[in-house]
Amino acid sequence: MSIRNYRKAFSIKSFSDDIFKKAYHHSYRVRLLKIFLPLIALIIALVFSWFIFFSLSASSGSVVLKSENDEIVKLIMVNPRLESYTSSQKLYWLKAQEAFQDSIHSEVIGLQGITAEIPSGKLGVAFLQAQSGTYDHINGHLQLDKPFIIKTQDNMVAQFIAADIDLSEGQLRTDQCVHIKRAGLSLKADALQIREKGLKIYFQGDVHLVIDKQ
Repeated sequence: MSIRNYRKAFSIKSFSDDIFKKAYHHSYRVRLLKIFLPLIALIIALVFSWFIFFSLSASSGSVVLKSENDEIVKLIMVNPRLESYTSSQKLYWLKAQEAFQDSIHSEVIGLQGITAEIPSGKLGVAFLQAQSGTYDHINGHLQLDKPFIIKTQDNMVAQFIAADIDLSEGQLRTDQCVHIKRAGLSLKADALQIREKGLKIYFQGDVHLVIDKQ
């Protein structure tokens, strides 16, 4: 009798432990999603804002340059800037130090010194800083070919070396290291893919998640 009771108690305890472990891991995953998914959604929001940036005419001046052989004509826009409002009437802006295109590859717009500020809900205001990039307005493709950073007011930082972004399909892909961090958490991955406008997110290669319990 005592043996049966012991086994029953052990079985109940094991069952309770399993439930606790499952609940713990579920809540842990939920916490991670609450941290990382808003940032991923923010990346998508920043990326798709470039559609508006290039659909509007720049208010700043432009300069036309000719090459030495007069075959290539380059149009340069100095300090192009876009200011607009979100659906919740919050101001956001995007700008570049220079935007340029030439007569041979007129479908491609080059960008230098890219910065942006956009509201991001509970994360406050987010900031984008990118050294350079190119935008193919025919194929809806944005390539950030040098390191760029996205920061939020609550000190969440996403560091990228480079990324290829398909604006028409809502996809972001990078085969280089990604580092996302905030207080107490750090996530590194060798590669990242965002598909279907953020509905599917894949961290690839060696993925390292570090949690500081303090």
